[in-house]
Amino acid sequence: MKKLTVKNSQKNAKNGKQNPLVRYGFCSVCGSKLVNKGINLACERCPFVNYRNPRPTTGAFILNGRRILLTKRAREPFKGWWDLPGGFVERGENPQKTILREIKEETGLSAKVERLFGIYPGTYPAKFDPFHILNIVYVLRVDSVKAGAYDDVSESKWFDVRRLPKLAFDSQENALRDFKKLYKHLWK
Repeated sequence: MKKLTVKNSQKNAKNGKQNPLVRYGFCSVCGSKLVNKGINLACERCPFVNYRNPRPTTGAFILNGRRILLTKRAREPFKGWWDLPGGFVERGENPQKTILREIKEETGLSAKVERLFGIYPGTYPAKFDPFHILNIVYVLRVDSVKAGAYDDVSESKWFDVRRLPKLAFDSQENALRDFKKLYKHLWK
């Protein structure tokens, strides 16, 4: 399967092809056919537009000297791949609260937000309905280096920043690229 990205999705929409990130063909209001309108799908009969806005997620750079904490995914997509700890923002939840909740759920660690690092667009390649995400990435401080593996994580591990594995999601790889530029003193 071709990797689904925002760029591919927009390119397909401009070429009149079905948006691969949207697998719905009919209007949820009147049942008529949905047609491409730019990067969105719109009903050909009523004013409904299927806006496929990105879903907010969080991720964290947690450092201990020259080591960074990563978690191994226990579920698809990318089961068995390393990941920045984090997860989806729940309805009505502040992203800062989300990242602290996710760190506690996945590793058992209590954390404090040091700073917002950046916001990175990406794709969540869910098998039957892939969608766009906005990954809100923070730099955190934790109260301990003894990280467990809970919830949807099979392992937590501190990696030397000079020997990091490839991360599961494109948004995280982009965040890591920027992190390496800003914290280049750690790679020396």
